[in-house]
Amino acid sequence: AAKKHPSVFPPLFINMIRAGEMTGNLDETLDRLAMYYEKQYKLKKKVQSTMTYPIILLVLIIGVVIFMMLSIVPNFVSMFEQFDGELPTITKMVVSMSEVIQSSWWILLIGVTISVVIFTYLFKNNDSFRYQTHVALLKIPVFGKILQKSAIARMTRTLSSLFSSSVPILQALGIVEKVVDNPVIGKVVREARVNLEQGSPLSEPLEKSWVFPPLVSQMTAIGEQTGSLDYMLEKIADFYEDDVDRTVDSLQSLIEPLMIVILAVVVGFIVLSIMIPMFTVFTEMQ
Repeated sequence: AAKKHPSVFPPLFINMIRAGEMTGNLDETLDRLAMYYEKQYKLKKKVQSTMTYPIILLVLIIGVVIFMMLSIVPNFVSMFEQFDGELPTITKMVVSMSEVIQSSWWILLIGVTISVVIFTYLFKNNDSFRYQTHVALLKIPVFGKILQKSAIARMTRTLSSLFSSSVPILQALGIVEKVVDNPVIGKVVREARVNLEQGSPLSEPLEKSWVFPPLVSQMTAIGEQTGSLDYMLEKIADFYEDDVDRTVDSLQSLIEPLMIVILAVVVGFIVLSIMIPMFTVFTEMQ
């Protein structure tokens, strides 16, 4: 019944329900699914809130700069021109930026719009571009680590839930590859599936990949050797979910003052470029 509505029920849900029906543990499977989706939702919102805040402040900073360049700086430029004095280097830089924005704002707007459209199109339709974009995102300082750990937590939590529900391991890996929503990790999961089909351990591709820390491959190997792979995967997911929570809480307390300082530096730079020649003008008038 669930399989008839793929837009509502993802493959993970359908396969775990099927396994629960076959093993007679449907109640436990549903409970496991509920816990899984609750944890994934919480983790996703936590990461989104951390990434959204600096983006909003960055847009605010750009908006303030554009406003000052279009409305405030030109008024002072006309006043400075009346005195025919030599402007400081910092003022010349700001004036040049203001003139470029005033004369070419529409070109900049069209360029940004076209770039966004091209990026969105390639990201959705070009697998190679999407893969390289995710590689770049994972290598961003600080934020890349958060994305990496949240993706690992999602992958191990999903695989653990499927394996615990008696879904065959090869089928479970195929589902995880689609559910993890990260082509970098998805590629490693695909290699792990091929490895298992050839009789090699699951942990081998994880150990070779740069995206997985040694902890993941070592605990996966222990899980394979001891027959407790689902338990080990669950512990990996717990560890990285807690790690993401701690990192996000620390970042949220640091990002706000940091972005305020950046805003103050940018605005202060523009204000300083105006104030220095004004002091010079006032001195000459006196």
